[in-house]
Amino acid sequence: MTRKIPIISLEDFEAKAKKPLMMKTLVTNIAEGIKDKLESVSVAEIKHHDVIISVPKSEWKGGLKNAMDYYIEKEEYEECSKIKKLIEKL
Repeated sequence: MTRKIPIISLEDFEAKAKKPLMMKTLVTNIAEGIKDKLESVSVAEIKHHDVIISVPKSEWKGGLKNAMDYYIEKEEYEECSKIKKLIEKL
């Protein structure tokens, strides 16, 4: 099985240095969560801390809206279209 979450350092997480990677992982994993009817999805592991960041289903819509704002700012409208369809499924 391939790893579906990135391993990032606490410093990168706090500095939002890995934001593009985190947004991509968030959207991809929520899409899988919707498809597989999961109650939460993991989005990252913090290196050297044995911490996995998970997002419960109740937070998916908010997470997707944040991702939408991020991709609008980056003018990546194809990604926005995917996110809009995911939000409609929730």
